[in-house]
Amino acid sequence: MIAHETQVRVRFAETDAMGVVYHANYLPWCESARIALIASIGLSYRKMSDSGYHLPVVEAHLNYKHPAKFDDLVTVRAAIKTKPSLKVKVEYEISADGKLLATGYTVHVFVNRDGMPIRPPKEVLNALLEAFDKGAPQ
Repeated sequence: MIAHETQVRVRFAETDAMGVVYHANYLPWCESARIALIASIGLSYRKMSDSGYHLPVVEAHLNYKHPAKFDDLVTVRAAIKTKPSLKVKVEYEISADGKLLATGYTVHVFVNRDGMPIRPPKEVLNALLEAFDKGAPQ
């Protein structure tokens, strides 16, 4: 398993008329956590992108449990719990003040600059698998 936590401070602009975070704003937090997760194992999404490889979201799911509000310090835990291959599933736990706000996941596939599915670059897949194996329970 590969896991990493990122914190986000809720901005006023992310809230709706009810004073809670608008539901779609959780996805950019997941993206921030996902990019940080990738960086935590020594990979650079920028370098992958510049090399012509991308990991678009092909599926997203969020289950909301409690609302986040303006100025909350939100922790987003991103984890890859299943061995990465042609697809990468990233799972999320979003919390604030010890309360679970939402859970969910995104699924990604590797594509080239033209948006065509491809096998993951060897160096990227090797880094993901090495980090996954290091984090797996023994």
